Amino acid sequence: MEPEPLDFDSPEGDPVRWEVEAEPWQDPFERRITHLASGTKLVQRRVPRAEGRDREYLYDLLENEARMGARLLTRLRRSYPPELPRLIGFSLDQEEPFVLLYDYRGEPVSRWFGALLISEQRTLQASLFRAVRILSACDIVHRRIEPATVRWDGATVQLTDLSHATLAGTRRLRMGEAPYASPAQRSGEGVASTADDLWSAGMVIYRTVTGREITGVPDLSATPALQPLADVFSGSPPTAQEVLARLRMPDPMQSLPVERDLGLEEGRAAFDRAREARREPVTEQVTQARPVPAEEETDRSLPWWARWLPLGVLLVLLVVLWVVTR
Repeated sequence: MEPEPLDFDSPEGDPVRWEVEAEPWQDPFERRITHLASGTKLVQRRVPRAEGRDREYLYDLLENEARMGARLLTRLRRSYPPELPRLIGFSLDQEEPFVLLYDYRGEPVSRWFGALLISEQRTLQASLFRAVRILSACDIVHRRIEPATVRWDGATVQLTDLSHATLAGTRRLRMGEAPYASPAQRSGEGVASTADDLWSAGMVIYRTVTGREITGVPDLSATPALQPLADVFSGSPPTAQEVLARLRMPDPMQSLPVERDLGLEEGRAAFDRAREARREPVTEQVTQARPVPAEEETDRSLPWWARWLPLGVLLVLLVVLWVVTR
């Protein structure tokens, strides 16, 4: 492999040039490269020119991966977990834009369907739910947890591909397919929630541990190792912390400091207040009846002839007075 220059921007926006050795593009969207100065192994994810011409949404997905990767770096800057992909940089203005990540660990879990040891089954569960818990602490919903995006190296899971991720609380979009996407996510109802990722993680774990195809909500009763997932597929799922506690694993956020994005939180709070303020007049108009004055209530309680009687008497008196004075 011949060395080649690679120009990109760091997550902080600084221009960077590295000399790298790159493998051929066997996958049109990814290739492995090596930073010559450090020997660091990297993954370059791109949108090929031909693919982008036919499917422009691929550019949005790549940009979203860079955005979510930068968010994780900001929120987890003091201690980055091995369960998540780590962004190195990006170049989004080229004809074939790309993002640059540290190389993935392990291989897709599909390689181990039905082949894990009992001890490995527990470790896999704990590691994947750690990933979901860390994402939730950063207000991120992955939305595409499935065998192709979950890798396993025998000790730790790595959750890859943040291109479809979104912020918790944003409107759900119809996305994914059964069995890995939750029913709410497939229907696009409500707002994105960590419960979506819990459902997906539970399905991946069931498929990997049992090796069985999934046709509906799985029956966990015959698999003791999966009892901590008992209500993950229910209408009231547990939190990722609760599942980790059942696995007798500590909450990773006790040792992973998260930098809060105060600007984002204040902006979202202001948006919520403005939205509620706009809703209030509409709600009052629909739900509150206009009070009726006492006189109007009295008038409505009388028969029609009683309401016209005073006017009739007055007319009769006027007619009599006219006859007398002729």
